[in-house]
Amino acid sequence: MRSVSPAEVSASPLQSTRGAGSAAVSPPMPVNAATIRRAPRLPLVCLIAGRNLGDTVVMSNFLRQLVRRGFADAYLVWTRPQLEFLFSDLPGCEVVTSAFPVGTSKNFGGAAVLRFLRAALLIRRRRPAMTIDLTGDVRERCFARLLGAARHVHIGWADDHAYNRLIRNPLGKGHPLITVPAQVASVYAAYEQFLHALVPDDAGEAPSPGERDQAPAGSALRVGIHPYASQPSKLWPEESWRQLIAALLDRGTHVVAFAAPAERAALRALLGELADRIELRTGPLPQFAADLRSVHLLVGLDSFAVHMAASQGLPTLMINGGTPPGLWTAPSGRILASSGGCAHYPCFNTAPCRGTVHENACVRAISPATVLADIEAMRKELGFG
Repeated sequence: MRSVSPAEVSASPLQSTRGAGSAAVSPPMPVNAATIRRAPRLPLVCLIAGRNLGDTVVMSNFLRQLVRRGFADAYLVWTRPQLEFLFSDLPGCEVVTSAFPVGTSKNFGGAAVLRFLRAALLIRRRRPAMTIDLTGDVRERCFARLLGAARHVHIGWADDHAYNRLIRNPLGKGHPLITVPAQVASVYAAYEQFLHALVPDDAGEAPSPGERDQAPAGSALRVGIHPYASQPSKLWPEESWRQLIAALLDRGTHVVAFAAPAERAALRALLGELADRIELRTGPLPQFAADLRSVHLLVGLDSFAVHMAASQGLPTLMINGGTPPGLWTAPSGRILASSGGCAHYPCFNTAPCRGTVHENACVRAISPATVLADIEAMRKELGFG
């Protein structure tokens, strides 16, 4: 790798579930699945992955499977600088990084705009035979036009699919390779369908779960927790985290708390006196990915941490906020969700309840006792008795 810089559940009550465009920006030479399957191996394919951290983690797993199936001779990924490491071990893959004017954290102004355009020009000069986006948003199709590939393929979502609430297509959906029906609620399952459309099962290696080293042997279950997310509406109450950790420690569980380097002080404040009784790990993103090997399961929010763990085949438990719970359930995971009686649920984390007595009622309705019960069930599944 060479780097270049310049399950469907109702809204209420609480449930625990296990995972099992316009003409102006229409993609050049739209193709369908049959066309791609008859095509010879492509020389260079570019994946556009400029969304949030969690989205890009799931997209990186998609690309990993595409590489294993031998779809192209070489690959380019256009992504954010902090996510370059997700693709660093892929053979024949080059990464170009820049900021993007999409996602929760844009920071897109001044010099960032110039870096974005330079990255697009760099990729354009590499002349990819195809560009791919797994979002299905008109903005990604605009990005693809900048790259100038002969063909662009993207995913599409049925009109009644929940994912449409997260994207923009004011002038139409373009010409998607596939259209995911509403009954395929999970993004993970949708990407698998898209993968099968690009490369049929019998054309290469079938999808496999992420591989990970075994957590340290011993008599104690090692539970990782990651209490942060990019949006305040996703956050579980701090007191709930403290109650959960105290209950785990009472059961002889080894707890590892994860956070970003800049969040270490906030993490210690959240934990209070518990901070000295558990293990704290606050390294950068690549270190977090490596440190996940030290735990047997991860408890987190609707954030990248759960998807990072799932990408390594680690059992996960997600405490869901205002998103439909079936949308982001990891195949190896469980999810806890509730409306909390909120009339706006699911609000897709727009939080119209902000500033009212019902603020964050959905995530607050999930009790520490409920989370602990799921962890204890996972403990037995993992053979800890």
